[in-house]
Amino acid sequence: MRFKKPRLGPQLLRQASQPGFFNQTHVIFGGTGAVGGATALQMIDLFQEAGRRFSLKDQVEPRIVITGRTKQELRQFTALLFEVQRRDRGRPPERIDGIGYRLCDGVILELTTFELDASLPGLAGFSERDDQGQRDAMRRFLRGGGLELEEVGEEQIAYLQRVLEEGVGKPFTDFLAHHSTQRGLGPDGRSFKSVVVSIPLASFASYGLTGLEDAGSMLGLQRGSDRMRQLKDAYLRALRDDLANVAEHLADEVLAAHTTAVGGMYDEEENDRRVIRLGFAHSALDVRLADKQLFAERLARLYAEKGIKMLITAAAIGVDQVLVRESPPINGAIRRQLLHAVANGHPLFAEGQVSTRMRVYAPMDLDLLEEAHEPLTFKRGRSLVVDYVVKSGENGFFTVSNTDALYRVMRVTSGSELGLLLARTALFGDDPHCPSFPGNTCYYTETDNSRQVFELLGQPKLRQSQLSGLQPKALQDLGSAKHQGELHLLGLLILLHRLKTLDLDAIPAHVHLATFNPQEYFEAHSRVLTLEHVASWRADVLATELTRLATARDEEDLRPLKSFFQADPDRQEAAHRVLQEVLHAAWAVPSIGTPILYEQGGRRRVVAGYYAAAIDRILTHRDSFGAFFHSQIEKLGGSGGASERLIEFHIANNGFVDLRPLAVLVAARSDRDDLTGKVRVFRDEAAFLKALAELEPYSYFTTSGLIALLVRLKGLCQIAHELDLKIGTANEFRAHLPHDNRGRPLLIPGVVEAFRMVSEGLEKNTGSERLDGRWGYYLER
Repeated sequence: MRFKKPRLGPQLLRQASQPGFFNQTHVIFGGTGAVGGATALQMIDLFQEAGRRFSLKDQVEPRIVITGRTKQELRQFTALLFEVQRRDRGRPPERIDGIGYRLCDGVILELTTFELDASLPGLAGFSERDDQGQRDAMRRFLRGGGLELEEVGEEQIAYLQRVLEEGVGKPFTDFLAHHSTQRGLGPDGRSFKSVVVSIPLASFASYGLTGLEDAGSMLGLQRGSDRMRQLKDAYLRALRDDLANVAEHLADEVLAAHTTAVGGMYDEEENDRRVIRLGFAHSALDVRLADKQLFAERLARLYAEKGIKMLITAAAIGVDQVLVRESPPINGAIRRQLLHAVANGHPLFAEGQVSTRMRVYAPMDLDLLEEAHEPLTFKRGRSLVVDYVVKSGENGFFTVSNTDALYRVMRVTSGSELGLLLARTALFGDDPHCPSFPGNTCYYTETDNSRQVFELLGQPKLRQSQLSGLQPKALQDLGSAKHQGELHLLGLLILLHRLKTLDLDAIPAHVHLATFNPQEYFEAHSRVLTLEHVASWRADVLATELTRLATARDEEDLRPLKSFFQADPDRQEAAHRVLQEVLHAAWAVPSIGTPILYEQGGRRRVVAGYYAAAIDRILTHRDSFGAFFHSQIEKLGGSGGASERLIEFHIANNGFVDLRPLAVLVAARSDRDDLTGKVRVFRDEAAFLKALAELEPYSYFTTSGLIALLVRLKGLCQIAHELDLKIGTANEFRAHLPHDNRGRPLLIPGVVEAFRMVSEGLEKNTGSERLDGRWGYYLER
């Protein structure tokens, strides 16, 4: 077998010179997403390149059909398309009424909606109904099969599966047949050159079939059980058969793209057991990631057997768009929980309705374990507006810090690279000498093209959002609750430092309040945080100051950190507005879903919003945390020391921001393990360092608390100062830490968080991962 692929340019020219080359129709299902959108743009670019070299006069124009779930998705893709076409061709596409657009150099682009429907008859919107509504809907559903809810057994489950399989139908075949007839592509034979499915079917089975999961649980099926997987597997098999029919009768090439699940972040052990090393879910307790990986494996095998080319990406966080000054949507799974809670009579929000977009609320201050069973209601909030939001297909919405950290540890390819592979195969078929899809399967590993993404994230405006004190460092989507919590803690460090260095005396004597921008003032008149600053901090002092910041509810609470009084009412009002921005930045952390833990009078207390990812619960009552922990202790039969270890495990492992002046060291993956000796709490740095040195090398561990944080950041500061340009690339991972123009290493949250994940053994194993950092918080001398 040859190992070198042919040059793409000459291959394009040879193909384009053939008669009928431009007489092609391609369909990209999910073409508005990360990989699908990149495939569409690459395919358009290839056709336009060919069109410039060969006249399309008297030839049929090529057509590309792109589907999205909603008109909003199509509008977003259209906006992106217009920007790219203006940049590359100097003018926007031409509108064709009832069809779509004609692009420069002769490409017809059709945009239409298409969505896989997993709802069962009578059970649409099942998850959002209140408990009684769900029972009533299930009774009506079962009576359609002559069954009763009160006599739950295998017969009811079998009926659920039968309705599910019958309800799938042939959505891809039906769509293509209708389109073929509508466009006069011919009633017989293959109407399409290629069909590309970039809808993430494994994710859809794991997360999109929520109604099926909730319905199944009412029939006694546990989430993640083998029987539940069988139901979802039946759904995927039906879709597989539909695509097999497309491959046999309608299209020359059928390609499908999906990920290995969790971005390939798992180990394959000698006994064939797979261990996921980083959750990559918005909640700490999400068990569907394992399901997603199972479905991804089955998809690859089942679909390849039917002649469908499967592109399996080792990791693909595409950057579809960077949204500017927008409010991100609430994660879908969280919003379903919210709607269910409100439907059951919990008055969570003073404004009444559940927003579709993220909002910032004044958080609640609660005892972690002992609170009254009283309902919680959050006062009217305000929109969370983020300067730059990275949109990434099925993965959702990230901050720049999120994206930076995950790209570093997942060794991700760029969406454009994956799109080019799919577009090239769709147009020209697979390479006969060096095939990308041997056995109809392409396992696409990490490559160097992620450098394009790092160059994007390193642009000054995006880098500045990481250095900002007011911008959140994580959102609710991809990235485990622990990862999000660690980013939020770094964000609070930056906010505190900038607040303490804020120069309010620089407010102009005759400030014009109508044009005064408090956010811009805060960032411009406060100092960037460096690792050298952090190296001089003490855990006890830091705990006091961070706790004051996290628990502040008005400007007076911030006075010990920053005070300002001015007789001029306009200057005083300007200062007030700046400090209000600080308060809202601190409130954003629990509002996004990360609870903040601190100590007071020997008690563990927590600052929380309406949702806590660490326990994956909507906080409907003041004792929601206590109810969770007491139920976990009771379930696992814990008492005394065992109970304490269980609580500390969840705090360190599951996504709390821990502001206590201590270090928690966890060496257990699950709370079902025997935690004896695997969960330890230290009140001094020396004892913590000694325990770190005793860990089994390359075993799992994680930490929480400010002593642990400062040990880690001081270690990074030392690594940064080891950078020596004279030794060139032998600096290896030390070159990853950026410095300011005075040579001081900057605290960039995405970079720092990537180093944490590497040091705790959570990086992707590629065979060269050692070059990006070492296991453990420090190097033994």
